[in-house]
Amino acid sequence: MSCKLCDLLKEAPLYDDGEVTAVVSETPAAPGHLIVAPKTHHVILEQVPDWVMGKLFTVANKLSIALFEGLGAQGTNLLIQNGAAAGQGAPHVSVNIVPRQENDGLNLLWQPRQLSEEEMSTVELKLKQEIKSIGSFDKEKPKPKEEPKPDVKKEYKLSEEENYLIKSLRRIP
Repeated sequence: MSCKLCDLLKEAPLYDDGEVTAVVSETPAAPGHLIVAPKTHHVILEQVPDWVMGKLFTVANKLSIALFEGLGAQGTNLLIQNGAAAGQGAPHVSVNIVPRQENDGLNLLWQPRQLSEEEMSTVELKLKQEIKSIGSFDKEKPKPKEEPKPDVKKEYKLSEEENYLIKSLRRIP
């Protein structure tokens, strides 16, 4: 089965650096709405290597700047819908960059939930426990391992001057 976003990224890239691609959204929330995604297919955020995430957000930042300067955006929302329960439409990790204007009528605000102190403490304890298992992060693309080079003995030939000096050393009692 083909991924619709993979196909779109190949067909009409606005930006492509070989690892991250950006396209104009086919169903924009606002004029200039962009979708930025890794070229490699990853269904959810947790599958994306750390170095790709770094690259993805670096590109998203640069494209956000382009929306400010090129379209006169007064703000941008960066939105990641990670998993079906979060509203993810395509099974491919992506960052939506939505350019904003004051009073544009686009409502991305939600009402905060009121949790009891007990609920907050339980959530915090569970998260602290899980966060302890987070390891180090890969900051760049892994480099391919090089084959060890065999030791090659290089024949060294003495110059006439070096020969003279060695002969002189042998004469010293």
